[in-house]
Formats: sequence, C-alpha cells, structure tokens
Amino acid sequence: MTGRWQRQLVVTVSVEPDDPSVVGATGAYRSLDGLGRFHELCRRYAVRPTYLLAYSAAAEPRCVELLRACGGEAELGAHLHPEEVPPIAEAERGNHTLRPSDVEPSRLQAKVRNLVERIAEATGRRPTSYRAGFFDLTPAQAAALIELGIEADSSLGPLERTRDGHSLLRTPFEPYVVDPKDVCRPLHSDCRLPIADRRLKSGLGERESQTHVLVEVPMTSVFRHPFPRLLILPWLRLPGPVRGALRRAGVADLLRFRPAAASAEGLLAICRRTERLGLPAVMTIHSNELAAGTSTSVRTEADLAAYFARLERVFAYTHENHWSSLTLAQVARATAQVSAPGPNPQSAMRNPQSPHVSRLTRHAPGGSA
Repeated sequence: MTGRWQRQLVVTVSVEPDDPSVVGATGAYRSLDGLGRFHELCRRYAVRPTYLLAYSAAAEPRCVELLRACGGEAELGAHLHPEEVPPIAEAERGNHTLRPSDVEPSRLQAKVRNLVERIAEATGRRPTSYRAGFFDLTPAQAAALIELGIEADSSLGPLERTRDGHSLLRTPFEPYVVDPKDVCRPLHSDCRLPIADRRLKSGLGERESQTHVLVEVPMTSVFRHPFPRLLILPWLRLPGPVRGALRRAGVADLLRFRPAAASAEGLLAICRRTERLGLPAVMTIHSNELAAGTSTSVRTEADLAAYFARLERVFAYTHENHWSSLTLAQVARATAQVSAPGPNPQSAMRNPQSPHVSRLTRHAPGGSA
C-alpha cells in the first residue's frame, strides 16, 4: 500500500426507505427529517458527502428538494434495491431480501439503467457513483455502470460478510480499477475496455463517451492493530466465542467505519489506522439512521444524540488533523489517473483550490473539541 490516500475522508450515505420492521410500513421516509441536520453538520466541517439514492428516494419530493438544495456541496450517486426498480417480476415485488445476483443479468442491467435515469430526471444531475445492496456487485452491474459512464462503485470490502461467507477477502483494501469480468480483481493496465465512439444514454440526453473505467472504492473495515492478511481467513473460521476472546485481548479487533456499528473511540481508531496504512477512510451511513425510530440501530432520541455526537467527533478530528474530504467520484478520478501520464493526482487532491476538493481546515467551527 502507498501513502497516497493518507488523511482522505470519504463520507457515503445510502438514501433509502425506513426499516419496515421498525416503522411498520414499506417505502416510508420519515428519516428525511434527519437528512437536513446531517448535511448541516457536514457543511459546518466542510465535509462533502456522497448521497447514493435508491429508486424510491428519487420519487420522494422532500428528498429531491433537500438534495437539490445541497448543490455542489454533495455528490449524487445511485443505490440499487432491485425489488423497487423496474422491470419488476412478480416474485421480486416487496422482497426486501432480494439481492442483485438473484436477478437475471439482462433484467438487472435494465434496472441499473432505469435507476440512473430516474435519479437524473428527478434531480437534474447525473449520478456519478453507485452502491449495490448486500455488498453484491456483479459483472452484469459493472458492465452496465461502465456503459452509463458511472465513475465509482462502493459496494465491496474485503472484510464484509456476504451470504456466501467471506467471499470478498481477495478484494483490495485500497481503491482499484475494476475488472468487469471479476469485480473483486483490479483490471490489468493493458486490458482496459475502450468504449470510445459509442453514444451512451446519460439520462439527460446522449453524450459522446471516451475510454472509461469503473473504480471500486472499498468500504473501510480494519483491524485496530496490525494483523497479517494471510491469517484473516483462519481467524474468520474460528468459533465466535474464540474470536470474541481474541478481540477482548486486543489481538484481533475488527472495526467497521460505520457510526451505527462503532463507538466514537472505535471510529477515531479507524481514522488513525487508515492514516498509518495510507488508505482512504470510507464511512458508510444509512439515511434511516439519521432519525430516531426509523432503524434498528437508532431507536430513541438518546440513540440519535449519541449517533450525531460520534459523527461530530470524527469530523472534528479530521478537521483538526488537516484531512481532505473527497467524494467517491473524486477518488475514482485520482485512481484512474495513477497509471496515466501526467502530474501526480495526489497534488490535485491536496490542492484546496482544485474544484470541489474540500479541505477540512476551512469553514469549520472554531474551538471544536
């Protein structure tokens, strides 16, 4: 790993319905009450989030109004819940456990196209990034994303558990150009797929495409202390009580960069660990965590206050330590430039005058703890 991603904060928010098991309804968006509060916190600390919209979110007028008001302060992306995106088979309707890989590839690609077009039409902005549900990016989705000109995906993570177990372990920890035939593998530099001279539907009209690649920006999970990668799979195969004992002993303490799943101290430990490893810190948030009583992780007003306090601790830490805030597409562009001739992309990322690169030292509240 290199240090090119050192002190880079990437905040992603999957904008999706409230948890039906908590609110007792499908497709509810009561949690939008918290989205404005969250964005104001981002604004105070000069954090530029990436909002990944589900299909139903793009049909929710309040959501569209909020995101339009964000303007250039946020990036817009797409988040696939296949059961709500046409074409919808009868067996898919209302199936909240439906994974992208459960859908026939050609129909899945049609869903991706319809999702991107719906968001573009609703917001007036074309999505530039993407996240599949259930950590389930497939070759069919990757091909559709490349065709649509989507720059970044953030569906995978080497330490995430899928229904097939820990099938993502071979995924790199740092951003990489995706091989569309094997999404967990970086694309070989001489195997990039040129699609120049093709006209692609952007959702806002046709545009001429240049050679395009899809960059994976893995979700961040790290061990608190150095842990050999070769030992990760044997560790994961240990019985739960044994892993718990090792965690309590400080031998193998796995931390996920999610405010719903980690303490403030754990989130800050992730920041310090990624800084040492030279990795970007990619935070994962669900919009239904931003209000009380709309998710299983934030049930009460006290839970909500603690959640926002954890967020502010992270934003204050990154501000005080001169981190930069990047969107998924900004990470993708810098990654794609690494093997291209020209100046080092890191200089552009660290230049506070570069368009839309947010330095956390600017516009932050004075005297923050």
